Amino acid sequence: MRTFARLRGTAVVTLVLVALLAGCSAARSGSSTSQADSSAGKDGSALSGAAPQADSGTGQVAADAAGRQVITTGTAQLTVDDPRKAASAVVALVEGLGGRVDARKEQTAAEGRDAFAQLTVRIPSDDLTSALAKLEDIGRVDQVDLSAQDVTGTAEDLDARIRALKLSVARMEDLLSRATTNADLIAAENALTERQANLESLQSQRARLAEQVALSTLDITLSTPGNAPEPATHGFLGGLAAGWDALVAMLGTLVLVVGVLLPWLVFAGVITLAVAASVRWVRRRRAPADVVAGPAAGAAPPAL
Repeated sequence: MRTFARLRGTAVVTLVLVALLAGCSAARSGSSTSQADSSAGKDGSALSGAAPQADSGTGQVAADAAGRQVITTGTAQLTVDDPRKAASAVVALVEGLGGRVDARKEQTAAEGRDAFAQLTVRIPSDDLTSALAKLEDIGRVDQVDLSAQDVTGTAEDLDARIRALKLSVARMEDLLSRATTNADLIAAENALTERQANLESLQSQRARLAEQVALSTLDITLSTPGNAPEPATHGFLGGLAAGWDALVAMLGTLVLVVGVLLPWLVFAGVITLAVAASVRWVRRRRAPADVVAGPAAGAAPPAL
């Protein structure tokens, strides 16, 4: 009985130890799993954590595409009945959109010339399309030619250089405040002045670039129906027309040259005829004298 009791006690102790060991293993496994989960959450290895990174990248690309710096310039040709009146309407349209007029030239109709007007206007880039559409209300738009120049890289380069120079200026100001000798003070002041001048120059360039991007430049020509420029023709017909115009221009130039040289040719011909007549007359005068002097010189001496 004692032996059985000892065996049962040993079995109970063994079961208790096994249970404790199992609990410790479960606790360690749980802690390892929680650490792995936390590491996955920090590193973004889970699918739910990777998606926001892709979305943020897409948003950045969209922002870059929307933030391009573009300078737009162009020309427009309109046919109107009264160029001066139409020019005033164009000025009112541009100023109503928040733009301005940089140049304006007008000419009234007179003998031998037609009335026309030319304007160079600056229109907000966002309103350029609507402004071109509103030009249809002023006259007949015969031709529109627009060109765009992407200056995003130039703007970013200027911004980076401006930021670097601002930091440099701040450091030089700090050195200037801590200068203890006259030599250090003069050197710091010279360096600070140079950096400030460069900074102001870059800021001025950036401001001009921003102004060109914000306001598109448009050259507008207003002419009457009789003075409207002919539309350009391309292809074979355009080449044929250009060749015919060149031929006509060459013939006109040739006729002009002949007209200029003709009086001189007539004068040269008269002089040539006069010289030829003089030479012929001199030859005729010398011919009889040679005939008379020839036999006398060649006669035989008299016989003794």
